[in-house]
Amino acid sequence: MFWKRNQKGQEEHKLSGPRAIPRPVEKYLAANPIFDPGIVPFLMSVIKKAENQANVNDIFIFDPSDAEARKIKVENYNTLLNNPEIVLAEGWYDESSQKVELTPKKNLSKINLFTYEEILHQIEGLKEPGSSVFFFTNAGAGAGGPLGRGAALVRVNSPAEGKKVKKYAIYGVDIIDMLPGKNESKIFDSDKPVEIAKWIFTSHKARFC
Repeated sequence: MFWKRNQKGQEEHKLSGPRAIPRPVEKYLAANPIFDPGIVPFLMSVIKKAENQANVNDIFIFDPSDAEARKIKVENYNTLLNNPEIVLAEGWYDESSQKVELTPKKNLSKINLFTYEEILHQIEGLKEPGSSVFFFTNAGAGAGGPLGRGAALVRVNSPAEGKKVKKYAIYGVDIIDMLPGKNESKIFDSDKPVEIAKWIFTSHKARFC
């Protein structure tokens, strides 16, 4: 039993950590856009030498921001093997022939970004205490989601007896499977939907991290 545990430990040690998508796979994704091409530069991979095939590597592709939102620390290939929920694509590539085969595991279609006016309209549409709306962001307190840094969530505050409460509370949230996670980081309160919409619009843009 000790020998088996040691052998597994040696195997773990040989596996490399996360790295940029290898060039042959990058070229394959350019020719076969199984994802929105705009997100590919932000993805990473983990690889493992295929058994009995000297030049072939097995590969998983993942989004490090999604792993962060799920609180998964990616160490090597086995991390994704044990956490298939963060696998975006899996397959193999041959370093000599440059042949690649990939199977997408999740749909990463391009999202439509809202205009400032559309953001404002949705915020102003919130009426009841507890009602909320969220917008994906490329900067902020959250992680995950199509823009990389979770979302800004706007919620109507409940009234408090004897205390003046601003109408809206704004939170930074993680995004998991395109929906807000449970953890919310309070950012600020405001009575002004225009102020909130302007603030959100600055980070509701193309991903850069």
